[in-house]
Amino acid sequence: MVKLKPDNLRPMAPDFNSLGRVILAAIDDHVVPGVVMGVGQAGRASLLAAYGQRQVEPEPLPATVETVYDLASLTKAVVTSLLVMRGVEEGCLHLDRPLGDHLSMLADRPEVTLRRVLAHAGGFPAHRKFYERLLAQGGPQPSFRAAIVVEAGREPLVYEPGGQSLYSDLGFILLGALVEQAMSARLDILAERLLFRPLGLSRLGFVDLLAGPGWMRSAGLDIAPTERCPVRGRMVEGEVHDLNAYAMGGIAGHAGLFGSIGDLLQLAFALCAAYHGRGMAGSAPLVNPEVLRQFWQPAGIPGSTWRLGWDGPAAQGSLAGSLLSRRAVGHLSFTGCSLWIDPEPEACVIVLTNRIHPEVRDDPRFRALRPRVNDEALRAIGYQAR
Repeated sequence: MVKLKPDNLRPMAPDFNSLGRVILAAIDDHVVPGVVMGVGQAGRASLLAAYGQRQVEPEPLPATVETVYDLASLTKAVVTSLLVMRGVEEGCLHLDRPLGDHLSMLADRPEVTLRRVLAHAGGFPAHRKFYERLLAQGGPQPSFRAAIVVEAGREPLVYEPGGQSLYSDLGFILLGALVEQAMSARLDILAERLLFRPLGLSRLGFVDLLAGPGWMRSAGLDIAPTERCPVRGRMVEGEVHDLNAYAMGGIAGHAGLFGSIGDLLQLAFALCAAYHGRGMAGSAPLVNPEVLRQFWQPAGIPGSTWRLGWDGPAAQGSLAGSLLSRRAVGHLSFTGCSLWIDPEPEACVIVLTNRIHPEVRDDPRFRALRPRVNDEALRAIGYQAR
C-alpha cells in the first residue's frame, strides 16, 4: 500500500447527491415546484444548484441559479434588521429607546422599545388584514403606505411587551417606518445604498409597484411566481405576494424583497466576514462587528429562540435541522425560502423555493422537507457544530 505524503492529500469535493435525491423526490411528489440551493463556507460556494421548475402554471418553466424569488419575510432579517444595525452604529437609533421617539402614533407606549420589537416581543398581534379596506378602493396607492403604518401603530397590544415573543408582521412594518424616519430615506433606497451596492449585488431588491415594471422585468430576469391570488384575480409574478406589502406599493419592513441565490449567498458571506471583523475584497465590514454580534445573541425573551431581527434554531424539532449549531442564526419565509448562518465556521445554507405556487397549501410534507434539506446540505460539506 502506497502511503500518501501530506502534500499529496486533497480534500474531497462535497457530495450533494443525497441532497439532490431528497429535493427531487419532493418535486416528484408535488411538495414544491422546484428548489434553488446555495451552500457555502468561509466565503466559498460549495453548491449553487437548481432543481425542478420555477413555475408549473400556465406552462412549466425550469428553475435556474439565476431565477429571482420572492424572499418574503427574509426581508425582516436581511434588510430591516441590518439597516437597524447601521442606525445603531451611526447613533441615530438606540435599542432601548421607545419606537415612539420616532413614530408619533406610539408616543404613549414607552414600553414598546426597539429591542423588544426586533425580538418580536413588542406586544403586537401577529397579523392584521389592513389591506382589505384599502384595496377595496383599487390597487396600491401612494397614501396607503403611511395609512398602514398608522394602523399598525394604533393596533391594541395583545400582551405585555417583553414578557413573551409572538412573531409579528406589525412590528416590522413599524420598524421599516422607523428606519426611514431616522435615516431620512425610503427603505429600498437605504438597502441599495448601504447593503447591496457596496457588495456589487444587482439581483437583490424591492419592486416599487408605483414606478413601472421594476428592475427584474427591465433586466429580463427569470422570476418565480407565487400564487394565483384570489384578491388580485391573477397569478402573482414580479410583485410582492404579501397583501399588506402589496397595498404599501411593494416596499415594507416585513416583506417585499426579491433576490437570486448567488446574491443572497454573497450577502451571507459578507455578514460572516463582518462577524469576524473583516470586510469583503479589502473593504470595511458591511456592519459593525460588535453591533452584529449583539444582534445575533439570544434576545433573552422567556421561551423564545429570537435574536434581534433574526431567529435561532430550537433545541428540539427545529426547521433548521438537527445538525446546525443552536448558536446559529437564520430566518424563514412564508413563500418557502430560508437562510441559516453559523457565523463561527462561516457556514451558510440558503433555500429558495415558491412552495405556494400555484396555490397556498398547508402541507406538512414541506415542513418535514425543510430540516432534511438543511441537514443533507451541512452533512455534504462536513459541517460540525462547535
